[in-house]
Amino acid sequence: MKFLLVFFPFVLVLTSCSRPTTLFNESNPLLTETILPPVENEKDPVLSPGDKLTISIWGHESLSIGSVNSIYNSNEETGKWIVIDDEGIVNLPKIGRVRISGYTTKEANFFLEQQYAKHIKDPVINVKILNHYVTVLGEVQRPGKYKIDNEKVSLIQMLGEAQGMTDYAKEDGIRLIREEVTGSKNYKIDLSKAENFHRQNLVLQPNDVIYVIPKKGKETGQKAAKAAPFVGIITGIAVLFSVFLK
Repeated sequence: MKFLLVFFPFVLVLTSCSRPTTLFNESNPLLTETILPPVENEKDPVLSPGDKLTISIWGHESLSIGSVNSIYNSNEETGKWIVIDDEGIVNLPKIGRVRISGYTTKEANFFLEQQYAKHIKDPVINVKILNHYVTVLGEVQRPGKYKIDNEKVSLIQMLGEAQGMTDYAKEDGIRLIREEVTGSKNYKIDLSKAENFHRQNLVLQPNDVIYVIPKKGKETGQKAAKAAPFVGIITGIAVLFSVFLK
């Protein structure tokens, strides 16, 4: 058994490690927590320079760009699309150069319908954004980069897209990192209580980053899992030694 006592501290050294420091760690002084904006005041994402768009005009495929109604693919990778230039302008068939930056997709649909109404009867237009994404990191089942397209997508919906949180998720320590005009904002969200689901279920904006912080117990659990094979091997060796020494 002395053999086991000698090697057990060695196992602890192998499996121990300092708590990793991440950009989203609660103790990171670079991030300042901010008060959550009211959910009711959340707005649809707006079009901005660099956005890739498809524009569908019902019954007028020759005027459409990457129409969802046509045989052409309307995704970002292989489809037809147009980019809003640095001045917020797009150059469209029939109506030419128009400023579209600053509109939501609903507002853009209405604006373009007004413009095309000068040339065609009762236009029905659908503007789709191809390059709006949200990143989900940390203790979720499927972390990654998710496209949000045109629809309003809430925080809880996006966590659902990521297949939910893991058993190690700290439900009262979810972070939402958002770039705003005044700089990066770090919202601390608590979903451990049912009453917070509405008040803190923010509508996501393009380029938002969701980070689900792990519980402290995760580190202990992982160390124990790493140590288990070593302990098993050493225990087996100790048993053999005890048999031979009898």
